Amino acid sequence: MIAEDAERVNTRLPKGYRARPFRDSDREPLVEERNSWSHRMEQQSAEEWRMWERMAPDETQYRIVVEDDAGRVVGSANVGAGSMMRHPDGAQNGGVGVARTDRRKGIGSALLDEVEGVARSRGAPRFLSGASAAHPDALAWASERGYREIGRRIEAYVELATFDPARFAERVKKVRASGIVMRTFGEMMDGLDHDGLESFYRALFEAQGPMWDDIPFATRLEPMPYERFRKMSFESGQALYDLSLIAYDGDVIAGFTQSGRRQEQDAYTWMTGTAREYRGRGVATALKVEALSRGKAKGLRAMLTTNDEPNKAMRGINATLGYQTLPAHVQLEKKLG
Repeated sequence: MIAEDAERVNTRLPKGYRARPFRDSDREPLVEERNSWSHRMEQQSAEEWRMWERMAPDETQYRIVVEDDAGRVVGSANVGAGSMMRHPDGAQNGGVGVARTDRRKGIGSALLDEVEGVARSRGAPRFLSGASAAHPDALAWASERGYREIGRRIEAYVELATFDPARFAERVKKVRASGIVMRTFGEMMDGLDHDGLESFYRALFEAQGPMWDDIPFATRLEPMPYERFRKMSFESGQALYDLSLIAYDGDVIAGFTQSGRRQEQDAYTWMTGTAREYRGRGVATALKVEALSRGKAKGLRAMLTTNDEPNKAMRGINATLGYQTLPAHVQLEKKLG
């Protein structure tokens, strides 16, 4: 954001507020505000935010913040093409947030006009955003400005102190009896040289491709390139190899689940998938039971995951295992043509 951009936003802001470029130190007050109205399992830290951006940087990211005359950060907005996966049609992702004490003053509208303008200048046909279903006022605000719901993502969690692996022992036993062998990422990687690791990464990448293709995302995404997959999964330092497992049928990857660190006390399941020809056999359930059991033994507080609303099969597995759902993230779209 340059001086001309700030001045353009300032002409739309109410008296007593001004726009400026985003600073790294703005993360703390922005996270504090968001955490003040979020469920305890949705709360994050500024350092975690930084970590994710180091893992998957988006060089197209444009950010604005608004502060009051006392220098208090009261709002922010962003727009970008996406970090991990992007949209084939060039759609842009972004959002607007305003502190509760400073709403209904026109700050959000000024910020939204700005980021939508940036998206249009990039030739984007659509602007994608979202809001929590727990905040119908935010959804109504977006609807009034031309946004429509295109999908919902459901975050859910298991508090591991109450998770009882014995309840699912027979299901896991049945999967193992069918010839499926489960190994952790750590076990599979132990002792491998550079070429061996590369072969392991490639095999997992190729196995997960069809699984990703079958996830019912609300809007189409480009496939994740191999280099980004390797960086996220194996070079970021965030993956938990002891809570990430692969189900093998001989040398064939029948399914896998992968989890990473979430702050100090939780883990987040990034992906659980089953190869098409192995679905309906309990493989995903067995993998998740094993991961949850290991997380409990490790002394973690909770394990979390996110699934799109139409993914009824995986959400059904989660419900069976005792996952509790959080308010849905409502995905929103506005045509910019």
